[in-house]
Amino acid sequence: VVLPNDGDSVRVAQIAAGTAETDLGLRVAVIPTQAQVQGLAALSVHEPGRGFDSDVLEMTATARHARHGAVTIAARQAMTMAGPCEPGDVLGVIAGDFAVVGADLHDVATDVVERMLGGGGDMVTLVGGADSGDLAQRAAAWVDAHHPHIDVVVYDGGQQRYPLLLSVE
Repeated sequence: VVLPNDGDSVRVAQIAAGTAETDLGLRVAVIPTQAQVQGLAALSVHEPGRGFDSDVLEMTATARHARHGAVTIAARQAMTMAGPCEPGDVLGVIAGDFAVVGADLHDVATDVVERMLGGGGDMVTLVGGADSGDLAQRAAAWVDAHHPHIDVVVYDGGQQRYPLLLSVE
């Protein structure tokens, strides 16, 4: 099972899987994960004792239902879907599109979570990045306070470019 975790890598993974099947006789499935948090969602339902096809179907369905977002810092001046940004601005990303421009990591994180929960869901996954301090824990506390019926899972991911990755399922 291959989890590309990047929309631009899905096709390459599918070609490599086809080559492995043809040239080596390996059975390979590519689950078209667009983001790391979708890969986490897929792994969370992996069941080693389940048949290959059933496991791939369950992992694929779970990944597809995991809506993804992120918080990052603008490196340069740009015009985004959410408006203009300057270097150092905090950017909220939903499904690969810039949705929020702000000044505070926590405020942007909670705005992104709130927008994503607007589409429904009963679980939020937060993955804190390197040098993000307690951002993931603070965002989890905010979800607990404002959406007590939502389950929250927090991981320390250590990723460099994104202080926070998140998903809503």
